[in-house]
Amino acid sequence: MNIIKILDILTLILTVVSLYLVSKSYKFWLLYCLSSIFFIIVCASNKIFGLTIMGVLLFITGLNNYRIGKNK
Repeated sequence: MNIIKILDILTLILTVVSLYLVSKSYKFWLLYCLSSIFFIIVCASNKIFGLTIMGVLLFITGLNNYRIGKNK
């Protein structure tokens, strides 16, 4: 099993878990950002450039939501 397949599975798990736990603490947005980074790596390595751009936007959204949660 190569590293890209492992990151793909890890991305799935981290995204679902972080979105579930974000209602308990805003700090889980950082976990979501980590899963977005893994998503970017997986998509870029498979040359899926549209989804790579979407991953960057998801990362920015995660950081923005973290900042909003921290200010509350």
